[in-house]
Amino acid sequence: MGQLTQRIQRRHQPAGGRCTISAVSIALALAALPLTASLLPAQARPGVGSTPAATTVLARVSGAAYDSVARRPLTGAIVQLVDANDPSRIRSAQSDDRGAFAFDSVRLGIYVLGILHPRLDTLGLDSPLLRVEVQAAGAVEALLALPSAGSLRAARCGDGRTPVADGLFMGSVRKANAEALDRPARVRVQWTELRVAGSGVRREVLSRFATTTEAGAFALCAPAGVVMTARTFAGTDSSGFVELVMPRDGFLLRDLYIGSASKVPVTGSTAVVLRGNGRVRGVVRDTAGRPIPGARLALRGGGVESVANANGQFLLADVPTGTYTLEARALGFEPVQRALDVLDRPVDAAAVVMTAAVPRVDTMRVRANGNRGANGLDEFERRRKNAFGHFIDETQLAARAPRTVADIFRSTPGMTIMPGQSTNDRVLMRGAGGSGSCVPAVFLNGLSITTGDGVLDGVIEAGDVRAVEIYARSASIPVQFEARNGCGSIVIWTGPRSAPAVRR
Repeated sequence: MGQLTQRIQRRHQPAGGRCTISAVSIALALAALPLTASLLPAQARPGVGSTPAATTVLARVSGAAYDSVARRPLTGAIVQLVDANDPSRIRSAQSDDRGAFAFDSVRLGIYVLGILHPRLDTLGLDSPLLRVEVQAAGAVEALLALPSAGSLRAARCGDGRTPVADGLFMGSVRKANAEALDRPARVRVQWTELRVAGSGVRREVLSRFATTTEAGAFALCAPAGVVMTARTFAGTDSSGFVELVMPRDGFLLRDLYIGSASKVPVTGSTAVVLRGNGRVRGVVRDTAGRPIPGARLALRGGGVESVANANGQFLLADVPTGTYTLEARALGFEPVQRALDVLDRPVDAAAVVMTAAVPRVDTMRVRANGNRGANGLDEFERRRKNAFGHFIDETQLAARAPRTVADIFRSTPGMTIMPGQSTNDRVLMRGAGGSGSCVPAVFLNGLSITTGDGVLDGVIEAGDVRAVEIYARSASIPVQFEARNGCGSIVIWTGPRSAPAVRR
């Protein structure tokens, strides 16, 4: 029996009942379907004029399939025409590159018109069905359209009474090895919002979950414009933590892939990294198309890092399969984080484009001062005397003997160190009032730099750090180091350290 009649039966199947294709199920569908027919003039209709009753009257049913979400024709769709009186009589056609389809020599009668396309599974939709009544010879025109993004948002994220405030994230969970899901998958999205309370501004982490259909389709609602982290899993297979942005128009359509991975402990650390049989190769270029040699690339959570060669080419081997975040860093360029599907194939290619970093500093006046001192840290010393923040000088750095930049901040008031998705640790601040951790603003030698996730070892060497200022409370941050990011600020000064005193 045809797939379209099966879809009709599933749509009108009683709860717990078995699927049996019959004219009754077709009739149930027809009762709720709109009528679409383009008839010839009255003299051509049956019973009007001189058309003999014994003559077989044939018509042409044609039309177009349209994807309202993508705003373009739905090409390659299987269009089926099912006889309402005899569901076993099914005719099929395929839409062309304009979405057009046609059925010639159609007998008089009532039909159900529908489409089959992978796009329906991605959107979690049943086939749009259209009642077609052929009453005369000639042409009958029909339009089959998928719902628009706005309609999907309103249906999934609205209550029908108030304007839709949330955006809609839709897609399908698929296996990286192309096998079918053997169970429904769980999808989680998480984002951070700033909430104004009586005690001030606090950061709140919000999460939403969804369970996929048997075909892997899912739908989740989240605020438009928010940056969210997504992850999906089914059994022992999972994806990585993927950073996605809900567009301002409130509709995001993206599939997520899951794969298998093994956990490998990092030597000398409590952290673990993921390994698998995935391989990612590609090239890193700037916006002018020039290669960026020396760029460092890593799959977040994979624990494998690669350095681009003179041609900008890189290779990441033995990484887990699934959808993960690819990170790229290079001196003088803005860090790049993008979602990447690592499939179960010998090699997957990725092209990364990096934008040159632009210093983000406010206009300031510079006044000469002839008494800066030999060490050049007079401002650091002056602020330390005010005791508004926490300060680490050369003597303390020498005592701590840090191997990484993150080691500098361990056991420091107001700071917390968390394992990163790569081998480097994240430097975070403890939020006020138990509101979790946040990524502080970072200033290097007085200039604001972008770190994104709190990983500092990719841009600074621990041995180059000469002094550190930490401002965990917004009220204590000097005006030149304010970032208004809802977190605190870190000021790092680099340069050659003073020679240690010689003991006698």
